[in-house]
Amino acid sequence: MSDNSGQLSGKVSIRVDGDFIATENEATLTPDGVKRDPIRHGGKTYFSEEETAPELVCKVLLTKDVDVIKLNQITNATVLFEADTGQKYYMRGAFSTEVVPFEGKGIAEMKMSANTVEKV
Repeated sequence: MSDNSGQLSGKVSIRVDGDFIATENEATLTPDGVKRDPIRHGGKTYFSEEETAPELVCKVLLTKDVDVIKLNQITNATVLFEADTGQKYYMRGAFSTEVVPFEGKGIAEMKMSANTVEKV
């Protein structure tokens, strides 16, 4: 058995409601959280907080099987984000946030958000 503990994530796969979405190897998943902005007053630093929504950004490969209209209509979906290093995350209540264009380059950016992100 080989030890791959030194492996860095380089490839991901994405499934929307069980359907595989062909994407470039790289994608970015930002879980929900809290953004803190530092504020300086009277020699002391304070912060204010703002909730942030989860975001998934990937580049979809525009093969003959891809329907950009269907991608743009995604709402209330379950998205599985799986890295080649074994990490898996579910996005629940996921939806597309921007229009996915059909571009002549064969690749289009897709952005999604969700209610939650959970590590599996």
